[in-house]
Formats: sequence, C-alpha cells, structure tokens
Amino acid sequence: MDRKAWIVIIACSLGLYLWLDSNKKYQQTIAEQQPILETETETETETEEEQEEAASSLAGASEENSKSKKFIEKTVSLKNDVIELIFTNDGGGIKKANMLNHYVYSENKALEKGLEESPRIVLNSGIKYPIGSLSGGRDNYKDLEYEILEQEEGRIVLKAITAEKLEVTKLFTLTKSDELGKGHIVNMTLQMRYLGKEGNVSLNDYYIFTGASGKLDAGNSSDLYTGLEYLSDGDDEFRNLSYLKKDKDDIQGKELLERLQWLGVSNQFFSTNIYIKNPYESKIWASRYDDGSGDEVRVISGLGLPQNVTLGPSEFKSWQYEIYLGPKDYQTLKLLEGDRSKIVGFDRMPIFGFVAQPFAVLLSLLMNWLHGFFGNYGWSIISITIIMRLVIWPVTARGTRAMKKMGKLAPMMQEIKEKYKDDPQKMQKETMSLYRDYGVNPIGGCLPLLLQMPIFIGYFAMLRAAVELRHEPWLGWVTDLSLPDTIMYVGGFPVNILPLLMGITMMMQMRMTPQTAGPNQKQMQIIMTIMPVFITVICYNFASALALYWTAGNIFSIGQTWVTKKFGKDVELKKIDRTIHKPGLGAPNQQKKAKKPAQIRTGGGRRKNK
Repeated sequence: MDRKAWIVIIACSLGLYLWLDSNKKYQQTIAEQQPILETETETETETEEEQEEAASSLAGASEENSKSKKFIEKTVSLKNDVIELIFTNDGGGIKKANMLNHYVYSENKALEKGLEESPRIVLNSGIKYPIGSLSGGRDNYKDLEYEILEQEEGRIVLKAITAEKLEVTKLFTLTKSDELGKGHIVNMTLQMRYLGKEGNVSLNDYYIFTGASGKLDAGNSSDLYTGLEYLSDGDDEFRNLSYLKKDKDDIQGKELLERLQWLGVSNQFFSTNIYIKNPYESKIWASRYDDGSGDEVRVISGLGLPQNVTLGPSEFKSWQYEIYLGPKDYQTLKLLEGDRSKIVGFDRMPIFGFVAQPFAVLLSLLMNWLHGFFGNYGWSIISITIIMRLVIWPVTARGTRAMKKMGKLAPMMQEIKEKYKDDPQKMQKETMSLYRDYGVNPIGGCLPLLLQMPIFIGYFAMLRAAVELRHEPWLGWVTDLSLPDTIMYVGGFPVNILPLLMGITMMMQMRMTPQTAGPNQKQMQIIMTIMPVFITVICYNFASALALYWTAGNIFSIGQTWVTKKFGKDVELKKIDRTIHKPGLGAPNQQKKAKKPAQIRTGGGRRKNK
C-alpha cells in the first residue's frame, strides 16, 4: 500500500471519529434538555406524525440491534464501602454483586486451600441474566440490549425498546453505608412507555428477574436454607430447593398474590430481595436452575408487574423498588420497611416457628450486645447460657426437690405396683393418691426442661441464621462458630470435638440428676441413657455455636447439682394433714356454742333419718 492510500485511510478515519464525536455530543445535549424519567402528570407535546416516526425508528433500531451479531456487552461498576455492583447493558441490570466484607472461606480455611486470600461472596453468580432484567414468565427472558444513557457516581440510567414497542427505562441509585441498609440497598425506578400509534399493550406477562441464589461453598448451607421467599398480605412464605422440585402452582406464575410486598432468593446467610415501595396485586414465578457446570443448583425467581395494567399510545407508567443485596443481618433488616426482618427466617422451623421467633429476636439482640463487651461471639454465647440458667435457677431447684421426693416414694410406689399389678386403673388411682398425700407434683421435675425447651428452640433458630457467626473463632480449634469444629477426618468421618463434649457432659448431668420413682421408672432410665447419644448424633454436624451453648449449659447444670447437694437441705417426706376446720358463722360467742366435732366423710351419699 503506497503513501497516498495511507493518507486517505487516516483522513477518513479521522473524519469518521470527529463525526461520531460531534454526533455523540449532540445526542447528549438533546438528552440533557429532556428528563430521563418523566412523571405521569407530564403532558406530551409531540405531534402524532412525529410520535409515529420516532416509534417506528426506535422499534426498528431495537429489532436491528436484537438481530445484530456485533453486539458488544458493556459493564459499569457502582461501588461503596461494602458492595460493588457490576451493571450490564445485556438485559439492563445488576450482573453480579461483590460483597466487599464477606468471604467464602475463613483465613485458616483459605490457607489450607493454598490461597493467599479467600474469594469474596458474589451474589447472582453462575447465571447470565442480571437482577432487574425483564422476563415474560418462568424461564422466558427478554433479551434486550440497553443503551447506557447516564452513568455517574452512585447512579446509572439504562434504556431499551422491546418488540412490542415498549420503551423501558431504568434508573438505579446505590445508597451509602451510613444510610438505612448500611449500603446494601439499590433503589430502582422502572418506567415503561408505549411508543405505538394505536392499540393497547398489557403488562400482565412482564416480570422483574430477582436473581439467583445457591448454597454456600463452605458446607454450612443446604437445600433446607436455600430458596424463594416472599411477603404477601402480611404473611411471609419460604419455598426451599426441595419444594421447587414439586413444581407447585404457586411458583409457576399462576397464583395471584394480594398486596405483594417483596420477593427474593436467599441461602443460609445472604439474600437478594426486591421490595415494592407501593404494594400491589401480582404474580411470581420461581424454579431451580442448573447451568451444567457442575456447580450447585440455584433458585431463581421473577416478580410480576401489577396486574390489569395496560398502556395506550404514548402512555407510560413507573414503579419504584428497593433491591437489598447482602447478609441476612437482623440488626440491619429490622430497621427497613415492609417487615424485611422476616428475611432472616427465625420462624422458619416446622411446628415450633411461632415459639422460636420471639426468643430468637431477644437472644440475637442480647448476643450482639454482649459481643460489644467481650469482642468474641463464643464468650457471648456462654454468657447468655449462664444468664438464662441463673434466671431459671429457682424453678430448677424446685424441680430437683420434687425429683428427690419422688425418689423417696420409690418403696411405697413399688408396693402399690406389686399389690395392684393386675388392675392398672386401681394402680394409677392409688399412685395419684400417694402423690396427693405427700404433696408431690409428678411433673414438677419436668418443669425446668419444659421451661428451657422454648429457649433452646429460639436459640437454635437464631444460631443457624446468625450471619455474625460466620468465620468468627472462639478458642483454639474452633475457628468458625457457624460450622462444625472438625479437627480431622478418620476414614472420611469428621471428628467434631464440641458435640462429643456435649454428649459426655449430658451423660454426667443425667447421672447426677435424682431419679424419679413410678411405674415407668425403668423406661425413664432407658430413655435418659439413650437421649445423650441420640442428641449427639442429631447435632453432630450442626454449627459449633449450638454445641458450645449446649455444652456450657450442661457444665453449669452439673455445677448447680453439686452445689445443691453440698449446701442444700435434704428434703423431708412428710404426709400432709388434710383435716380442715371451718369456722362457724355469726359472733365469736355464737361460734363457740355452735362448734361441733369435725365429721369425716368416707364416701357415699348422705342418708336421711327416718
């Protein structure tokens, strides 16, 4: 190629660049003269011919872009102190959200894996479609190519046109870490305008994609904690991955939900949630997603636009949403509108959810308050255990005395058992009479256990959802209170120290506990022997925080029993005198005259004298 050809090519390239630059500036000037997101009260000033020409031009451009093979994805980053959001023009939404202060592995775990630093938690990973993109139903995505109209610190505006001549404009604004939500909230305004000249367009089949959520890699999350969550008409619902296999109607976009407040996807500790600032009636969809890469299955969902909304020519509607992307921290979520503290899931326990909720909330507040003193969640958990045991000490002492009395009744109970072995009803009647004569409450020894049960349920619900415990150490081998304290593997079986200590201390505690007497004494002894083994097996792979709480409680109970035996008074088995002297009526001197020997009724009706 000679010199003249090079000069021509360079001149043409320079001219093209200058033309594109001037055209770009012209478009920016036009954009600045008109508001990006209009309000519904504004009027249209364009003529019908201009509207038709603009609509056909924009629709044609959109169709051409959708068919273009030269589409280049562009990404824009918005960032604050706690989160980095990557926006994409391919679908017009949040491609992924990087948690800047939350990591996949603890420091020790990362070193074991040969990593200098653990990778950060990323929300909406492993899927192409961004949070906030539009879909036409379950697994039916609108592959729209958006134009980035504006991008500045904490703010981005995107626009696209659908095949139905709907102009879609989205404004995203990232909050700061000192605002409500602590920087994990993105405000989104969605505006849709119909560019057609005639006819109407229904929005019933439009959904906002809420993103994807999968199990955590650390092994402390399962199908039980990963799923879909939504709040409708004041009631929150949770559908885990196992439920999604059943393909029920309420997750297929077929069920209409009244006053839908929010919808999201979450795992054990993190959530992506879209909150509707003005609740409306709509539908939702959800499903399981597997990209075939070998990663864990994810849950995905879509939030419907308001039902029975249609747009006429040049008409537009807009809606406002808050997108929360971050940890399921109760202290943060309780301050947000719309009962978003329910995202934490304290009440998501079978049968006992209503019991767990109030205790879990109280214990969460107390644990974080104590953490301010100790600077360690392990010592906070132990402190809570001691506080609770001290509060119920009087009830426990009464229960111990009742069990001691029951033990002293053992010989008499055995006599009744042998005497009425062929008459169970008579045996039961005489047994209850014996309890009554000696003032023994047969369920008195169970009161401490019954009182502790709701507290334990609330503690369990709180500890399994407490994101504060992730990667938090206690002592020595316990480096993560949200995980089992595994020190090694023997033949593929994990060796967890705290659950073993829990089982051993439980056995010691039960051996020191006074044994109750009764017809079922042997069965009770068998149950008390099996229970420590049973509980240890069930809780073996639970979070070490739960095993720490239970072990600390067992040790406290052992010490309490020792103190009671060493310094407490021995109970006396004394028969209660139930003879009752009732005072007569009238003046004191009349009472003396009317005083008669007390009559003892031996049963039967009163006979009349003939």
